[in-house]
Order: sequence, then structure tokens, then C-alpha cells
Amino acid sequence: MNKFILFLTVICANLLADVFSTNTKSCDIAQTCITDLSDCGLGFTLTRNTHIFGCCPGCTQDAPGDDGDLEEVFFDDECVPPANCLPDGSFGPVQCKGDRFTGRCFCSDKKGQRLFGQMWRSDANEMTCACSTARKELEDAGHVVTLHCTANGDYEPLQCNQGMCWCVEPKTGQPTVIPIPEEDMKLLPCYSGPAVGEQYLRRCESIVSSLSRIYKEQSEHGTRFYGNPTTVCDYDGSYGAYQIENGIAYCTGRDGKILGSWQAIVSEMNNMNCNCARDSRIHFPARGMSVAEVCQPNGNYRPNQIANGAVYCVDSDGYTIERRRWPQICVEADRANNGTLTTRRP
Repeated sequence: MNKFILFLTVICANLLADVFSTNTKSCDIAQTCITDLSDCGLGFTLTRNTHIFGCCPGCTQDAPGDDGDLEEVFFDDECVPPANCLPDGSFGPVQCKGDRFTGRCFCSDKKGQRLFGQMWRSDANEMTCACSTARKELEDAGHVVTLHCTANGDYEPLQCNQGMCWCVEPKTGQPTVIPIPEEDMKLLPCYSGPAVGEQYLRRCESIVSSLSRIYKEQSEHGTRFYGNPTTVCDYDGSYGAYQIENGIAYCTGRDGKILGSWQAIVSEMNNMNCNCARDSRIHFPARGMSVAEVCQPNGNYRPNQIANGAVYCVDSDGYTIERRRWPQICVEADRANNGTLTTRRP
């Protein structure tokens, strides 16, 4: 019981930390633009569109014979901020890409890394990602966590961890009742039989728990069977984007079934995320749309894409990258295609 109280204390502390924390990694667009020539100092001139991804003027060293005058200081209306940032310079929990029709918002940690949870941009006005960000922080701190998040990164109404269950406010995760033992979770007002079932842990999580016990027993006996499968679960308890068996990583759906032929040898996974595979088979079809981009064999989006004979480049979520931020593979593909360019899904 004392361990559980400590766990709840950590959750509350993390909720407060979201409000008061600072982060050494800067989300550049949150920085303040310089608008006064005196801020640059002797020998430097305020130059338009040279700072913070071209969105702000910046200080550049004067060339010999340059009088340092700047006729006009302005913000480039065409600059593309890379992220939604917090006042302390860290990345906000919700990062959005694309337009109102095909764009989506994703959950993110403070370093800008994508977490579980997404919504179509047109539906994401109240998206908080509070559960996904809290769970990631708890895991990073070394805690074993079974909190359940919804598909958009918020909290499910019923939460259980370390043998205790309680109800929470979905947007914030704040407990609304006194925790009770897990065997009595059906007494909680937030319990729903159709949604939860007879036990809190879902199938994927139960398999992970069983495999953990097997690994522990093998380790205690000094053995390890390397043919054991590796099961990955998402924060809602469903199967993760890929599963590993016999040295092969397969892209999978939420039910754990293999999607298409997307796969990779474990030693060659190369940051495998199966985003393109899942978008092609799950997320876009559910909205009556199809993915125009080409997937790599491992289920990731291929960075360099071609449409109507012209090259364009996309990020790991399938959204267009501004040309000046293209990775080398896109630059080389564009050169091979006579330097033409098109823009899709901005």
C-alpha cells in the first residue's frame, strides 16, 4: 500500500511538474525575436529571416565595408514553425501537422519525440495528451506503469496500477475517488463492463506480463531462449506498431495481426515505426481516405516521394518537409529527377 501511495504521489508531482518544469533542450520557435538593432552589438547587423528557422531576423557579422544598415525588419509570412512550444522552450504535448483536412495532431514529449496518441486536426481542439506524457515521464523514471490512455492521449476514466484502482478526470488525470483494491474495481462509478471486461490488463499487456515472468525464470536458471517473441504494447493496452518473432519485426494492427508484408530483420530495423503501414491500413481508411505516399519495406514512410514526375520529401509522419530541411536522400533524389519539386499535404 505504501508503494502505491508513493506511485500516486509521483503522478501528482508529475502533473505539477508540467506546470513548473524547465528544460535544457530548446524548442526554437519559443525564443524571442530580436527587433532592436542595439541588441546585435558592434560589428553585427540585424538581418531578416536568418534566425529560428527563418521566422525571425537575426544578428550576422558585417562584411568589410558594410555600413550595417537594414531598411526593414520583418517576420517572413512564409516561414514554417517546426513545433508548438511552451514558454520555457520545451516542446508542447500536442504537435500538429498538415491542413484542416488531412492534417493530424500527435502527442509529444518535451524533447519533441512522438508519443502514443493522435487525432485528426479538425477534431483536436481539446486534445491534451496528458496521459501519454505522464506515462512516458513515469517510465523514464523507472516505474512500472499500467495507466491506460485513450487513442488521443487522454486518460481513460478507470485507472489501475500496482493492485489498486481509481477513477480520474480524463483531461487531467486527477483522481476523483479514493483508490480501492483491483479485485473490487467493479464497485467504482467509472467501471464499465463492455469497455473494461473482467480484468484490467488487456490481452497484449497480459502477454507481456507472462513473458516477463518467463524471462525472469530463465535468467534465474542461467538460460535464455532467444526464440522468445517480443511483444510491444501501446499505451491503451492494445498491440503496438510492430511485434518481433524469430528475429523478424512485423508491422501489426491494434489486434496484433500482421499488416501486409511490411517487415524487417531485427538487426536492420533502422528506427522502424510502421507509421506508413498503419496509416495505409488503419487510420486513413477509417476516415474514408487513402495514403498517396509510398512506404518503405519496414512500414515507415519513404522520405523521398514522387508525384506527377516531381520529387517532394516527407517526414516520419508522412507530411511534407520544407525544401531547405530536406535530408540528403531527398536532395539526391531531386537531383536525379532534374531538380523539379512539388508540394503535397503541406
